[in-house]
Amino acid sequence: MTTSRSTIRPGDRLPDDDALLAWVEFLHQGIDAPRFSLWITFLDAEDRPLRAVVPIDDVPPSPEDEMVDNLVGIVQDVLADQAPGGSTVLMLERPGTDAVTPGDGLWFVGLHGAAARRGVRLRGVFLATGRRVRALTPDDVPA
Repeated sequence: MTTSRSTIRPGDRLPDDDALLAWVEFLHQGIDAPRFSLWITFLDAEDRPLRAVVPIDDVPPSPEDEMVDNLVGIVQDVLADQAPGGSTVLMLERPGTDAVTPGDGLWFVGLHGAAARRGVRLRGVFLATGRRVRALTPDDVPA
């Protein structure tokens, strides 16, 4: 069964890719983002979002390694304290078209790399542009 934005609610389990996509669509609300932001959702060990969703505004179009590592370190600390055994879902929101940019691919690589180094379970990285949300995948990484 496919989950849609209209059926997802805070507190619902997000057990699969369809539910994760519906969740980030719920967060994005189909708006045209005025700036680059990174949204952090923390999930408990049962794949339920914690009450706090953290938007970080004005992130750079291409990430800096130290900034990404520090950011994932904070995610690691929150999960250890608030949701042992939990995970995170990240949404890069930016203005412009839904064509994936080299910077989007660098965000994907940086976030996954930092999560792997720190032992953070990263359930997904999504891109929200204009009125569209999509999962970023390894195919989006620049050559």
